[in-house]
Parts: sequence; C-alpha cells; structure tokens
Amino acid sequence: MNGKLAVWIVVGVLVALILGFVGGIVGGMMFGPKSADTSGLAKDLGALQARVQSLEGKVATLPGTSGSSSLKIGVVDAETLFARVILFQVAAERNALQAKAQAIQDLQSKYAQGQIKPDAYQQQYAKLQAEYLQAWVQVNMSMLDKMIASPGFSDLRADLQRLRDQAKPLADQVDTLVKQAQVTILDYNTFFNQLQQLQSAFQQVDQLLTQVAAAKILQISQQVAQEQGYDIVLRTKDVVMYQRAPAITDLSSEVEKRLWNLFPAK
Repeated sequence: MNGKLAVWIVVGVLVALILGFVGGIVGGMMFGPKSADTSGLAKDLGALQARVQSLEGKVATLPGTSGSSSLKIGVVDAETLFARVILFQVAAERNALQAKAQAIQDLQSKYAQGQIKPDAYQQQYAKLQAEYLQAWVQVNMSMLDKMIASPGFSDLRADLQRLRDQAKPLADQVDTLVKQAQVTILDYNTFFNQLQQLQSAFQQVDQLLTQVAAAKILQISQQVAQEQGYDIVLRTKDVVMYQRAPAITDLSSEVEKRLWNLFPAK
C-alpha cells in the first residue's frame, strides 16, 4: 500500500446486518414480545466508542493526514449490499414468510372483533404459527443451499454443510409440527413449547448465516481496496458523518458486482 500503514475501520459490520435474513418480518410474531436486558449493550457500546476513538487517533497520526490528499479513503455501504444482493437470493422465501405474518395479523384482528370463537382461534393460530416457522426455516435452508453451491463460498463450504446437516433434523421436526397442527392439537402447551425451542434454534442459524454474509462482504471490500491501493475503508452507515468528494470514494458498486458473481444466474 505504497509503504503506508493500512487501517481498516470495519467496526459495526455485523451491527449493520443485525436484522439478518428474516429481519423486519419476524418482529413480535413468535410467541409475543420478550423483555431485553440492555445493560450489556450499553457496556458494549462504550467499548465500541473507545475503539473508534483509538482508531481516529491512529488515523490522525498517519503520514499524509495533515494537509495532504495522499491518503486514499473509501466507503462501502454494507447494509444496502446485504439487502440488495444477499437477501435477494431468498426473496421468494421471504415473501412467503411475509404472507404468513400477514395471515397471523388478520386472524388476530378477526378474533379481536369477535368474528372467531376462542376454540377455533386457538386452533388456527397454532396452525399459522407452525406454518410461519416453517416458512422461516425455508428462508434459512434455501440460503444455506445457495451458499453451499456457490464457488465464492468454497472456503466456508465444509462449515456451511455441517451447519446444514445439523439444521435438517430440526427442519423435519418443524414439518412434523405443521402436520400435527393441520389435524388436532391435544396439548397446546407442549405444542408451543416445542415450537419455541425450534424457533430459538433457527434464530441461531439465522445469526450464523448473517455473520457468514457479513464476513464475505468484508472480504470482498478488502480485496477491492487492496487492489486499488486504498489505505482506509469505512462502513458508510453510522460511520461517515461528512464526505467531501472526491476525497472519499464509494467502493460499493465494485463490491456489489463481485457479490453478484457469488450467485451466478442459472
């Protein structure tokens, strides 16, 4: 990098992708809202701020940062690329998930208006919750299959295949619950406990897939920056507060091209 110190400011890439593959759809659909302890988050944010300040100090001491334009700085909009390229691969599955979420909302609305009797509501609600989780599972399993099949994820293929092997029996359990809900549920407490355990398991799968996608975006961003001689690469969202073109170059379009190449059209 022209003999200069290369600094990568990639803090928060996973935060940018925190919604994951079903983010914005799941919301409070599964088994109602849960309380969250934010004390740990506050502590982490404090540590993050300290890290950013430390990086800013290092950047300030780099050769060429005082009155010189020799330092090449780039930005990559990781969040937009995740939505535009990665989530696009499972767009149909996410649409099916959204349809189930809407069906649950419609059922709840009818029940609130007294249009459905309690017994019928309970049966239909349990069935839709199981189908909703089944649709969620399909999002994750489809993304897993696409990543495993992609040459661009060959460095992670063994781990991804292992994850799929572990997730498949759980997916089969979800299918069994859906079939059960379509007939008669004898014990609703047991049914929902099983459903919630499976939901927790697939939350972990979703988080792991999000981390894999984030790592790939970071890897490609680094490749582009190194090839073009950049010294610093920032994540656009929540990091760049001011940009004076052409002092900072947006590398998102080049990173996006390479991301699309991970999933060649059939």
